[in-house]
Amino acid sequence: MKMIRRAASVSLAIAFIASGASYAQSLKDAQVAIDAEQYAKAKTILKNLVQNKPKDAENYFYLGDVYLVTDYPDSAKTFFQQGLEADPKDNLNKVGLGAVALAQGNTAEAEKLFTEATEKTKKKDYLENLYVGRAYMNPNLENPDYKKALTYLEKAKEANQKDALIPSSLGDAYLGAGDNSNAYTNYRDAYDLDNTFTRARVQMAIISKQARAFAEAIEDLTKITQEHPDYAPAFREIAETYNAKAQLETKIENYNSDIQEALKAYKQYMDLTDYSLDSRMRYADFMIKARDYKNLEEQANEMAKVDKVNPRILRYLGYAAYQNGNYPSAQSALTDFFGKVDSTRVIPDDYYFLGLSKIRQATDSTKALDTTLLAEGVADVSKGVKKDTTWKLAENLSAEAKKTFDAKNFSLAGALFKAAAQAPKSKTYNYDLFYWGYAQYFNYVMAYQAKQNPSKGILEDAIAAFNKVNEVVPDMAEAYLFKARSERLLDSPDDPKGLGVETFKKYIEVVEAKGAEAQTANVKRSLSEAYDVVAADLVNKEDYQGARDLLNKSLEVNPNDDYAKQTLEQLKPAANGGASAQKPQK
Repeated sequence: MKMIRRAASVSLAIAFIASGASYAQSLKDAQVAIDAEQYAKAKTILKNLVQNKPKDAENYFYLGDVYLVTDYPDSAKTFFQQGLEADPKDNLNKVGLGAVALAQGNTAEAEKLFTEATEKTKKKDYLENLYVGRAYMNPNLENPDYKKALTYLEKAKEANQKDALIPSSLGDAYLGAGDNSNAYTNYRDAYDLDNTFTRARVQMAIISKQARAFAEAIEDLTKITQEHPDYAPAFREIAETYNAKAQLETKIENYNSDIQEALKAYKQYMDLTDYSLDSRMRYADFMIKARDYKNLEEQANEMAKVDKVNPRILRYLGYAAYQNGNYPSAQSALTDFFGKVDSTRVIPDDYYFLGLSKIRQATDSTKALDTTLLAEGVADVSKGVKKDTTWKLAENLSAEAKKTFDAKNFSLAGALFKAAAQAPKSKTYNYDLFYWGYAQYFNYVMAYQAKQNPSKGILEDAIAAFNKVNEVVPDMAEAYLFKARSERLLDSPDDPKGLGVETFKKYIEVVEAKGAEAQTANVKRSLSEAYDVVAADLVNKEDYQGARDLLNKSLEVNPNDDYAKQTLEQLKPAANGGASAQKPQK
């Protein structure tokens, strides 16, 4: 198995001969350990190499790269700088510094360093382009750039056709870009170049997993573990596959069974790597995916014994405490996390769980409502939803908001749906927009009926939501209906401006366009309401015939409409040419 290979150039061969076979073996051991995701072991080997060969810049690069992969960019930067001090002409460590800049959000500095590292490479040099390409795919990046990665990886391929890491990396880039066909071809090419390159086989199984061919993926991965029982990444991918399968199960017993298999496989992965802090963190990340929050809290507490200052441990403690119902501890841990970590290290879930922990405390039914804490929580949750490019947080929050709506906590439901509606590409976006307005409408009505003198701002917020709904779905009649009702409530009873009339007209237009067959009993009652409101407006404008036409339509869909009957009766004098009709209100 070869994770990282250097071309068999004359200079490298001479270096190996001069330093002795034990050095070559040690470097190979580090490469094998990296490929097997035994990062603590790899760090130990590479640190020894650095100590024994302080002038060899290459070892600093590989050591820094391990730290970068395990999400310690500051430590990685230190080793890359030391590598450049050992050999100022070494371009690989310059690539490493560019990768750190990229991970820390300084794209301009990264591109400058990448250009400096690659612009003067010789025809047969390829590692610089290879590792620039891999830097753009760093899994710790918020937004990996697979297009740029492919550009550099193709240059590496032009310079070297024999290093299996190149087509494997191309496979990773295509896989990340969603081109599974090209990804599979490149993984196959990598394995053809080196049939000991087990990672390529694992990656081909991942493509099956992504196609939801879970049984095939598990079968292929299991075969790999039987042939290579010490190859830890295969067990990790079995765990990931079972977890992905579990998320689509429709029966709780099948879900539980899959999750148990996933956790069992991940335990095997842990046993084959190590129980270092890095490994425990990867385990914790998986337990979040598997929603095993009880074990997550146990692991987080174990990690805290090893390293009491690492901010990621606070993240795990915060997530676990929230899911286990300990909201004050969740808020405390995550607040400490935010205070200790650089802003570039914060992920959407951090804002999300901090916000929810505040919301749960603010709305604790055993205490008075804490409006300040509630506002903070909603702001945090909204920030998390906006930053989440997977949109899963919006969809999760939508489910939370619906539970809150069903419990008739309309004020909180409106705030949560509004937060969920910050993700236009989520599956629940249209639903969230409507329920944001719908919840706010009921929020106002219930408070008004309870004589709590609710703010008109609640209605304005509802109207804003319904406007957004009809921007996205122009023929959604319900949005026009509740917008019109909200506008009517917003109008002044002492000096009415006719708010809602134009929106009721739009509601009528949309409903009538769908045909009588689409008119349920509820729709007919709402249509009758709309006809009555518009008819009252026409009476005020002395368009009596227009009013009568609409009132008759109202009675067609709702024969028991007393308002329409009474108003038609009042309009009779004007119809017979007598005295002016009275102007009934609606």
